[in-house]
Amino acid sequence: MNRKSVFAAVALGFFLAFPVVSLGQGKVVITSPADGATLDALDENRLAYEVDPGPRGDHVHVYVDGREVGILRKLKGSYLLESLTPGNRSVCVKVVNKAHVPIGIEKCVRVTVK
Repeated sequence: MNRKSVFAAVALGFFLAFPVVSLGQGKVVITSPADGATLDALDENRLAYEVDPGPRGDHVHVYVDGREVGILRKLKGSYLLESLTPGNRSVCVKVVNKAHVPIGIEKCVRVTVK
């Protein structure tokens, strides 16, 4: 094996050894509510989140059942989920660019509101 082949094999092994997230691609973590949680419609329900927007993201939006309900400028914090009506709900946090367009980095949880 010549030097170029050895270098290429080592470089390829290095890049395959690390997950894409470690290369700054971004991620969203929802710490509360948990996926599958049951929430009381009369309680103050908060969404707790942490975001790494990656190189293309600027800030995040909150969605309930596909409808935007909030814009978040902090990358870690909580957001009051106002007026959750009873039923099965999808709560999502999506990273968006400066034009407010989702870039594909998101996390959703399903909850039941009673």
